[in-house]
Order: sequence, then structure tokens, then C-alpha cells
Amino acid sequence: MICLWILTLSVFLTGHAGADDTHPILVALNDLDHSFTTMFTQQFFRHKNAIEQRIATLMNSIDSNLLEVSSQIREALDEVQQNPGKNQSSTGDGIGKGSPVLQFIPIGSEPRMPALFEQDRFEGGWLVVMQRYDGSVNFNRTWAEYRDGFGMVGQEFWYGLEPLHQLTKKTPYELAVEMEDFEGNYKYARYDKFAVGPAGTRYALVELGTYSGTTLGDSLTPHKGAGFSTYDYDDFGCSNKYAKGGWWYYKGSCYGSSLTGIWKNELAYSSICWMKFSSVSNTPLKFVRMMIRPIE
Repeated sequence: MICLWILTLSVFLTGHAGADDTHPILVALNDLDHSFTTMFTQQFFRHKNAIEQRIATLMNSIDSNLLEVSSQIREALDEVQQNPGKNQSSTGDGIGKGSPVLQFIPIGSEPRMPALFEQDRFEGGWLVVMQRYDGSVNFNRTWAEYRDGFGMVGQEFWYGLEPLHQLTKKTPYELAVEMEDFEGNYKYARYDKFAVGPAGTRYALVELGTYSGTTLGDSLTPHKGAGFSTYDYDDFGCSNKYAKGGWWYYKGSCYGSSLTGIWKNELAYSSICWMKFSSVSNTPLKFVRMMIRPIE
């Protein structure tokens, strides 16, 4: 405003007094205008420099925080990789007594998928594709979640139907299922073939070989050929009415096993169960995991 007033006054004097550039008032006005311009320029750049310094300090702070966060993430990943099963609880010679190792493997179009390998149980080399032990993860999930996988690999998790299909569509695999009830009784079931079909078959259980194990019997073969069901993709009503989880349910009896039911110590259809685990049907299971391994 002051510079505008000076300019206006200068034009007025020049136009009305016939004064030239040497008129004392014009000289004074020019000096004043120069002083204000210089002062404004200095103030502007001083504030500009101060703002730039604040921005630089803030950016350094953000970079430092990001480096700290990145470091903490790396430490957490290292800890999980060194001890991925540390939160597992087990008794006797059951689940949790092996040596799980976290690695990264290519599956389909994904170059690096986290993968938990059990290296001690049944001669090792098993990829863990499902694990439950404390009920910390809800398994009553949508079709999309079961397709893609959920939970944290190494803790409670489901690996995903699409990864299972990609792994088993060309390479022959076998399956091991480990189970433990709330009394600490450990049993297992093994099948010498295992394969999951593509999405077009609803990831059907297309291959399931001969059973062997320590359970009272085979509770998975009745599911062979069945497509996968979830509460939002439930043709037979099994997931919504009884099991409360996603599985290869079939028309009629719904299931002989339901490893994705509710984690609870309760004799109920909705509990995690393997019907022939013991002489008591629907014995609730505390700890279950499914593992697959390529057949040599």
C-alpha cells in the first residue's frame, strides 16, 4: 500500500507541477520507494529462507522416522523368521515341537510369497498352508478372503485357495493334517495325494489320496470332489447353519471334518473338528495345521 501511495504521488507531481526527475520531492519519493523495495525484498527472502529451513528440518525428521519405522519392521520380520512359531502352545510330542522356518517362494505370478516350512515333522520339507492354535484369527471369512488367504504366515492363518491351486495344478503333492484337542491328545492324518482345482470349480478338492495316520479314521475323503463354500457362497447352507467357517462342504451331511470352525472348547457342530479324531464325534480341537509337500 505504501509503495502504491508513493507511485500515485509521484505521478501526481510529475503530471501537475511540471517537475522533472531532479525535483527534490521526486528524488525523496524515489529514495523512499527504493528503501521500501529493498526492505520488502530482504524481508521476503528472509521469510522464504526461514520457511525453506523449516521444510528441510521437517523432511529430515520424516526421513528419520521412516528409517526408524523401517528398522523396526525389519527387526520384527527377522524375529518372526527366526522364531515363527513362538506363540504356539502344545503338550507332549504334538504340534509346536517341530522347527518351522519362514522363507519366500514364487507362486504363480507372485515372485515372493511368504512361506512357513516345517522341517522336522515327518522328515521335513512341509509347506504349512493352515494353522490354528489360540482363536486369535476369525475364520468365518468371505469367499474372496479364502481365495486370497488371510492371517499372518507363521501365526494363525489360511494360505489361500488360489495359491493352493497354483502349487498343486502341475506338481504332485501330499497332505498332512496335525490335530490336538484341549486335553493335549495329539493325532495326525496323511494323504499321499492332494490337489485343489481352479476357481471355475470353486477350488474343488480334486485329488485326495490314500489315508494313513493315528486318528480313529478318515474324515476328509468324504469331501473329495466338493467345491469350497463360505458364508457368502454357501450352496448347501453348511457354512451358515453349522460350521461357521469355509471348507469343502458337501450336500447332505455337510462335513466329516471342519478345521475352519470356531476355536472353542465346546462339543458343538460349529467347533473345529475331525469327526473321527476320537470316539466322541465333534471333539473340539485346540490346535490344527495342514501341510503339503511335493511328492518326490
